[in-house]
Amino acid sequence: MEAREILNLIDWLRSQGFDNDKMVECNEATEGRKKDTPDSSSDN
Repeated sequence: MEAREILNLIDWLRSQGFDNDKMVECNEATEGRKKDTPDSSSDN
């Protein structure tokens, strides 16, 4: 993703009510660093 696209994504996420922490989570999920599962506590 190019820098311009990332900035557009950040602007859109903010307009949707995402806070900074949620934006980081979104980017991590997009990169594949974080699994986006509804029940992530099942690892216990």
